[in-house]
Amino acid sequence: MHSKYIIFLWVLILFIITPAMAQDTAAVSLNEIEFTDIEANVDTAVTTDVRPINEVNAGKTRVKMENVDSKEKVQSLWTTFFGGLIGGFAALLMPCIFPMLPLTVSFFTKSSSDKRGALMKAILYGVSIIVIYVALGLLVTILFGSVALNALSTNGVFNFFFFLLLVVFAASFLGAFGITLPSTWVNKMDAKSDTGGLFGIFFMAATLAIVSFSCTGPIIGTLLVQAASSGALLGPAIGMFGFSIALAIPFALFALFPSGLKALPKSGGWLNSVKVVLGFLELAFALKFLSNVDLAYHWNWFDREVFLALWIVIFGLMGLYLLGKLKFAHDSQIQHLSVLRAFFAIVVMAFVVYLIPGMWGAPLKSVSAFLPPSATQDFDLSNVQNNF
Repeated sequence: MHSKYIIFLWVLILFIITPAMAQDTAAVSLNEIEFTDIEANVDTAVTTDVRPINEVNAGKTRVKMENVDSKEKVQSLWTTFFGGLIGGFAALLMPCIFPMLPLTVSFFTKSSSDKRGALMKAILYGVSIIVIYVALGLLVTILFGSVALNALSTNGVFNFFFFLLLVVFAASFLGAFGITLPSTWVNKMDAKSDTGGLFGIFFMAATLAIVSFSCTGPIIGTLLVQAASSGALLGPAIGMFGFSIALAIPFALFALFPSGLKALPKSGGWLNSVKVVLGFLELAFALKFLSNVDLAYHWNWFDREVFLALWIVIFGLMGLYLLGKLKFAHDSQIQHLSVLRAFFAIVVMAFVVYLIPGMWGAPLKSVSAFLPPSATQDFDLSNVQNNF
C-alpha cells in the first residue's frame, strides 16, 4: 500500500525594528562673552520642552514593551493557526473522516452535470465547514471573554481542569470509550441536508462535523484549550480557522481532480493506529498543564525528572505500539511491519533516547519549553561535577 504524507513547514516571522537616532551638537565659542540681563520677552520654548531624563526613558521603555508585546501576540496567533492547520490534517486521517472524503466528493461529481458544478458544490461545502468551526472558536471567546482568557494560563484550577480534559481525550483515542453527540442532532442535520441548494450543502457540512465529533472532538478540544490558555482573544477562532481550512481544502481539490481519489490509500486498521498515536501525544501534552498547576501552587512534587520519566514511558510505549508489540481494543491484526511504520518507530525511539540524559540534568533545549524549570531538578550531574 503506497501513501503520500505531507511534512508541514512551519513559518517563523521575525520583525526587526532598528530605530535610528541622531543627535545635534552645537559649538560654542568662549571668546568675547558678554553678560546681559534677561528680558521678559525672551523665547523660553527650549526650556519648556525639557523634561526629566527618567520620564523620557520611562516613555521609551513603555513604547518598546508595547512593541514587543504586540509582536509576541502576532507570533502567538501564527503559532495557533499552524497548530490548528496541523490538527486539521491529522483529523483527516481519523476513521470518522477519511472514509467520508471519497464518498462526499463522489456525491458532488454525480449530482452535478459538469465538473464546474461539482467544484462549486465542493467549495461551498468547504466554506460551510470553515464557518461552522470558526463560529465555534468565536463562541469560546464570547463565553469566556478577554479577561478570563488572559487569566487561564496562570490559573491553577483551569490548568488542572485542562489536564483532566486532555487525559479524557487521550483515553478516548486509545479506545476506552467514544465521545459522541446526541443522535437527534445528527438526524435533524441529515434531514435538513436533503433540502438541496446552499442550505442543503451547509447542513451536509454540519452533519459531517457532528458525526465525526467522536474522532475530531479530542483534537478540537486540545486546540481550543491551547488557544484559550495562550491568552490571545482571537486565539480560539484563529485555531479553528486553521483546523477548518485543513479539512476543507481536500474536498475542493479532489472535486477538481477526482482521479486523485484513486491514489488515496484504502481505509483500514492504519486509521485506528493514527488515532492511538494521537492518544499518546494527547497524554504527553496533558502533563504540561499538570506541571503548570504544580508551579502555580508551589507543591514542588512534579519535578523535572518526574515529568521526563513519564514522557520516556509514554513515548517508549508509543514506539512499542508502532512496532506492533502493543495492541488496543480496536486494533486490527498486523501481518507485517510496513517500512513507513518502522521509520516512525525509529523516530519515536530516538526521541526517547534523547530524553534519557535529561534525567541527570541535560538541558534538552529542543523540548525545554514543555519541561518544568531546571531549578526543579533534584539531581543535576553538571552541578555535582562543578562541586568537585
